[in-house]
Amino acid sequence: MPAFAILFGGLLTALGAVAYFFSPEVFGGDTRHAMTAAIPAFVGIPILLTGLATLANPALRKHAMHAAAILGLVGAVGGFVPALRGGFDFGKVSVQVGLLMAALSAVFLVLCVKSFVDARRSRQATAAAGTAAWNVGDPK
Repeated sequence: MPAFAILFGGLLTALGAVAYFFSPEVFGGDTRHAMTAAIPAFVGIPILLTGLATLANPALRKHAMHAAAILGLVGAVGGFVPALRGGFDFGKVSVQVGLLMAALSAVFLVLCVKSFVDARRSRQATAAAGTAAWNVGDPK
């Protein structure tokens, strides 16, 4: 999961940087250097940092990945705000960037939830196998 956090954090950060510096060329907008265009980076950088923190200290994995999932939820929900405010006018840079942010964050959030479910199933299977092995020689 840390690799996904680094990947999606990097993608969101890149989206924010491109929207901030190159919005007229890439998205066809008429404004440049609007601080709100960089909002995906404000979500992406912390996600990226949670992935890096997990690699640096594996003991932080559980807490860091839960924090990353919360940030993914914030990005998924928050990405729809500009689209709603802009009336889903795809000619607006804010709508395009917001929906891209929502899509990237939603995919990341789904991967987080899948990882959490898989981890729980793995722990339960390990616990069940340990209990079965413990009961093999038990005369009860």
